[in-house]
Amino acid sequence: MRKRLLSIMMALTMCLSITACGTKTKSEPVSDNKNESAEDSYSYNISALLSKDNSMDEILLQGFSDALTDYIGEDHFTITTAYSTEETPSETIAANAVKSSADMIFTTGKSTLQAAADATDTIPIVATDIIDFKGTLRIASLGGKSWDKTTGRNITGVSSKPSIVDQVSLMIESTKDLQTVGILFSPEDTDAIYQNEIFEAYLDQAGIPWKEYLIPSSNTAAKSTGDEKNSTALSPSKYVAFSAKEGMDNDVVSLGDNPLFGLNSPSSTRVALISDFWTGPKVIAKQSEDEVEASTDEKSDEDAKNSDSDIEVTLEDRIKEACNECSAIYVPFESMLTDQMDVIGDIAKSEDVVTVAGDTSIGQNSLVTLFMDPYSLGYAAGKKAVRVFNGDDITTIKIGYGDTDECVKLYNGEIAEKFDMEFPKSFNEFNDFLSTYTYGSNTIRYSFSGE
Repeated sequence: MRKRLLSIMMALTMCLSITACGTKTKSEPVSDNKNESAEDSYSYNISALLSKDNSMDEILLQGFSDALTDYIGEDHFTITTAYSTEETPSETIAANAVKSSADMIFTTGKSTLQAAADATDTIPIVATDIIDFKGTLRIASLGGKSWDKTTGRNITGVSSKPSIVDQVSLMIESTKDLQTVGILFSPEDTDAIYQNEIFEAYLDQAGIPWKEYLIPSSNTAAKSTGDEKNSTALSPSKYVAFSAKEGMDNDVVSLGDNPLFGLNSPSSTRVALISDFWTGPKVIAKQSEDEVEASTDEKSDEDAKNSDSDIEVTLEDRIKEACNECSAIYVPFESMLTDQMDVIGDIAKSEDVVTVAGDTSIGQNSLVTLFMDPYSLGYAAGKKAVRVFNGDDITTIKIGYGDTDECVKLYNGEIAEKFDMEFPKSFNEFNDFLSTYTYGSNTIRYSFSGE
């Protein structure tokens, strides 16, 4: 009888132990969920500083909030949200967050991260929607060593930089005859230059010639970057340090009559570069004698007009030049050319040139793009915050990146039909996918109870 009682008690003990352990879908970070007691009635005060009042930033914040809910419980934190506007710029909302004695600051975008970093060196800052953390925070590489992905200060976060090697693969997969690649950029768009040079490095490895085409950003795009430090100088990095120096345009624009007093030309940050593999424009199908003669006459008339007057190169001219020379065009993630993509896309489509987009905003006028759910970036940033609250040293928490396995390949059905192209099942049609997709639906969330 005693042995039987002991057996029953041991079985009950094992069951209770298994129940207490719970289950979880992710091993990192360690959850701080415990049995409720008087000591567990803590609540963290978090200030969320959003660079833009739009749906994408709201989705990033939702992912961040859901991660905190999953790991520490919704009763243990409060988020106060502020948006950067002309009336309340990033510096103002960052200063207000510091005055409120926030336990943590969460930021989306470059302007709010830089403002928060300037406002405090003690309050933990977790950031996302940053393409290049190293450049944004002006982190120097010491002794030629590569960056270890830590900031060494009160900042960590998750980068929004897409998988550029996957974008190169996307271009190769979707271009029937990939001979040459056109790279579009604005000289003041340092984030685009950073991505372009990584893209070009992969093209070099594949032996594919490329050529850059400089396109000034519109006044609207230039103003949307916020303060001047967002778009002034290129930060030294593995990709931009040498070529940025090589591509500098140091011509001085005189102020007044004295040439000693002036400013560098507007495009002094960067000028267009060209691949070492470049041997000339793409080879097009052989034309008939009548087509060659008509083309020659048209070019002669155009040259004659240009010689008679000093005509400024327009956006249309530059895109037509790129389409005449290249098989495909690349426009990087969150490019300052986004608001000009309707013109760029229409010309590329009419010239049967593939356009590869860095994000879905650009993808509306492009043949193909990769989709990364912003919710997953916000959720990953929330996990960084949990590590900080659990006592990890934020100065040593490495910057994270999106999960490339979650990327979805999209094609624009209307453009594909014009190109007479069919895509395999590994692709989704752009409009069909985005109209039905639920943000966060592919993100694996933590569950302490296993439910």
